[in-house]
Amino acid sequence: MNKEKKKIDEILRVNHAGEYGAQIIYKSQIRFSKNNLLKKELKKISSEEKVHLEYFQEQILKNRTRPTIMQPLWKVGGTALGLVSSLLGEKYVHACTEAIESTIVDHYQEQVKYLKKKNVRSDLRKNIMKFCDEENQHKLSSQKKNDNRKGTFLFKKITKNITKLAIKISKKL
Repeated sequence: MNKEKKKIDEILRVNHAGEYGAQIIYKSQIRFSKNNLLKKELKKISSEEKVHLEYFQEQILKNRTRPTIMQPLWKVGGTALGLVSSLLGEKYVHACTEAIESTIVDHYQEQVKYLKKKNVRSDLRKNIMKFCDEENQHKLSSQKKNDNRKGTFLFKKITKNITKLAIKISKKL
């Protein structure tokens, strides 16, 4: 397998895993949240994220890329993160979204730089750029609603670190 194919496989695998995880987290937050207005907002975000998941699912099949073997663990972890953030309340749900989306925006921007530098897969680059913009909107919206309260600072830091670790693992496994 050449180096470029390996890198494209890594991009597809990790992005698919991330969008899968997002669906699990939102589904869990929707299930456990008691706030109907928040549930409505989460359903809207989840439907936007579902488009991302479907795109990467299609690309994985088309490119014959192995998905992450970590999906069962990401399902448990995503469900737990959605549950905990919901039980802690709306501010924590927004803090969760802000932390994850902030990490994903940085991650997607790195991928776009790589694809542009190597001048490969302009179709993939354009879609990642589009998804990155949408993820950034989710981040900004959650940031406004979270008010960066002191109580959520540690939660966001932990969530960002978990997300970074999941990205690192999903690239390879």
